[in-house]
Amino acid sequence: MDFSRIDDIVDALYKAISGPPGGQDWDLERQLYHPDARLVRTRVADDGSPIAFSFDVEGFIEATAPMLADREFHEIETRRRSFRFGNVAQLFSEYEARDAAEDGALLFRGMNMIHLFWDGARWWIMHIIWDNERDGVTLPDAGWYDQA
Repeated sequence: MDFSRIDDIVDALYKAISGPPGGQDWDLERQLYHPDARLVRTRVADDGSPIAFSFDVEGFIEATAPMLADREFHEIETRRRSFRFGNVAQLFSEYEARDAAEDGALLFRGMNMIHLFWDGARWWIMHIIWDNERDGVTLPDAGWYDQA
């Protein structure tokens, strides 16, 4: 797959994690990330304290595959704000997760913050961290995405 454009690697990111129960494309997922990449899943514990789980690509797949083995899951990018400087780019990628590809029920919304590296031939995801929307934490309004 060609990852010479930022749009292509981001499209592949959402495609790889989406699918019917157990239908994620883990081979594609592996192709997206630089060998030194980190993936960080955040959440809020029952006591209200923030938690971050940091993975390499294989660790992320091992932790995530069982959670999606028995459920349909589709993550869709809804808006993006991008900054590029030389061989690096930072993306704020808003997403929504649904339980079906077409007209599925909304499960949650959130923000992926993605750091990319251009090696002269292709883009690599070096780091991704995400958080879901919840009480007190809402996604930015549409105008925020238009600022540069």
